[in-house]
Amino acid sequence: MILQRLATSIRKQDWFTVVIETLIVVFGVYLGIQLGNWNSARSQQADGERLVRQLYEELTTSLETGQVCINRAEDYFERTRDTYERLRLGEPGDGGEAAFSKEFLLIGPWTDLCIIRSTLDELQAGQIALVEDEELKQAILQFVDVLDGYETSIENLGASYMAALQVIFVEVDFSWNTGSRELTTPFDELAGNVVFMRNLESAAFMLAQIQRYHGLFDDELRRMHEELAVYLGEEVEAAP
Repeated sequence: MILQRLATSIRKQDWFTVVIETLIVVFGVYLGIQLGNWNSARSQQADGERLVRQLYEELTTSLETGQVCINRAEDYFERTRDTYERLRLGEPGDGGEAAFSKEFLLIGPWTDLCIIRSTLDELQAGQIALVEDEELKQAILQFVDVLDGYETSIENLGASYMAALQVIFVEVDFSWNTGSRELTTPFDELAGNVVFMRNLESAAFMLAQIQRYHGLFDDELRRMHEELAVYLGEEVEAAP
């Protein structure tokens, strides 16, 4: 309609009307662009807030599961350390060699960090730009760097631990006569096996480091969780 009036005014050489109609068209286009930008900005802001809320909920769950993993890492380390110490001291402990053999067979796994990474990975892939608060944005990026560092360190220690474990189990004999695996290498023979003892000591050391990294990362996780809670106006719970 406006364009028709504009064409008519040009034919009549009604330049004043031409200017007015042109300004109306330009202003309408400008207003439409600004409205689109405003809607886009609101949508991006909402997406950023959704990601922050989502990250907070995932870290809340990670704190709960993380404590289970910390306890598990501690158990793995203590079992391996105690086994090494009994052999080093030449004392199989309560229950004698039979109890020691059963405890030795429980040596084996190690545990990685127990954290939900889906939102962190999404943010790291570029969605971090949707988070408007600059301080929070930097805190999240630094947290991801810390997480990546601990995960790499634990993975490397885990690989070295498994290599030591492989040597350990090459040095011992097992029997399946009772339907389940039993250690048949005598206690004194294990204690006098230099290769076995050296690798068992290394395994205990690496598990100790993995346990330490679990504890250090837990501190970082709680710090990030608290910062998100403050930003979202959630109640901040005291660390246990």
